[in-house]
Amino acid sequence: MPNSNDGTGAAVAEAADPTDLAQTLTLFQIEESLVLLAESAEEEGLTPEIEGALTAYLEGAVEKRDRVAEFIHFCEGMAELAKAEAKRLQTRQKHFEATAERVSSMVLHVLDWLGVKKLEGRTNTLKKRKCPPSVNVVDEQKIPAEYKRVTVTLPLPQWQQLLAGTSDDARNAVLAGVRKQEISLDLEAIKQALNLEKAVEGADLALNRFKLQVI
Repeated sequence: MPNSNDGTGAAVAEAADPTDLAQTLTLFQIEESLVLLAESAEEEGLTPEIEGALTAYLEGAVEKRDRVAEFIHFCEGMAELAKAEAKRLQTRQKHFEATAERVSSMVLHVLDWLGVKKLEGRTNTLKKRKCPPSVNVVDEQKIPAEYKRVTVTLPLPQWQQLLAGTSDDARNAVLAGVRKQEISLDLEAIKQALNLEKAVEGADLALNRFKLQVI
């Protein structure tokens, strides 16, 4: 690969992995015209004018074709970095949520021990607030099917076949084509049944629960 005046070509040769490339190069090392073309295509779609400009660019010097490849690798690497950062932030989010939950639980115990419902600070109030009734799943396997919802992913033609008829052959063909199946609980339906004092095996109503409200 030919080297460019700013050393970009040499950097790309050493960094074969797209993620390494994204970390090595900067937008100042990526030709500005490619960035502008990409941004225009994102805003306006791939118009004949933009396509023509890219064609003219690729028909130019050999180095420009390398620049296009470098730019694509750069974008792919940046996408990978963003993906890794999103995963890191999700882990960080869960950590802080769990920490806040633990500290809130400790404060609730202190409020109970002191026999008070709230503690005033200079700018915040730690207050014990009663939570609305919620479903406490004791044993998901025992909950009746009427309180569960299933999500199935399958090819569209087989879905259309299912809609067209319900014969045994059609049903078996659809079941054989199922690629993904997820079963979830309809907690709202369970809650309504329990509120009506209807027994739902495998679940009960969690009452008198409290959460800490920071106001």
